[in-house]
Amino acid sequence: MDALLWSDYLCPWCYVGLDRSALLRRLGVRITALPFELHPEIPPEGLSLRERWGARYAEADRMYRRIAQECAAVGLEFRRPEHVPNTRRALETAELVRRRWPAAFEALDGALFTAHFVAGRSLGDPDVLDDLVAGAGADAFEVRRAVEAGEAGGAVDSSMAAAERVGVTGTPAWLLDGRFLLPGVQPPDVVERIVARLRERPAPAGRS
Repeated sequence: MDALLWSDYLCPWCYVGLDRSALLRRLGVRITALPFELHPEIPPEGLSLRERWGARYAEADRMYRRIAQECAAVGLEFRRPEHVPNTRRALETAELVRRRWPAAFEALDGALFTAHFVAGRSLGDPDVLDDLVAGAGADAFEVRRAVEAGEAGGAVDSSMAAAERVGVTGTPAWLLDGRFLLPGVQPPDVVERIVARLRERPAPAGRS
């Protein structure tokens, strides 16, 4: 079984969702991670957490406390970020690596989440992205050149359009077997039950 996963590196639930993706892989699901720009309105330099949430900061505080609990429950290291980046460049960088250096993508994908939710590094900083790309085993110079030349922007836009067509409105979201959209971080038993039911019900005729 295959799945498409739309996520954004600034999304704390996408970070928790790494655990659910690991579960899906243990269940034999092959996942293709795709970019979804959750907050394009954030300026290129990013915002502090207080600037991002404003009068709703108490709500953000409650959410991040819950995120910390969720991460602790599944063994994910977590430190609440105090800076919220614009992730467009990070998403373009990751998608370009996925397409041209596929062997390096998984490492880069994990490194981008860790940089934001553990190390407190800015995903809007090109030098940080260069470092993460090189660490994952891709050509940082060529990736940076291609991103700055606009060679990945269309791929991110196409991914967003595909997500919209199947009803994705937030992240994370997994499209399982091309026919079931699993939104958000669901309990592990729910994930297991859905995968089992999809395997019990053959895909419509004409689909592989």
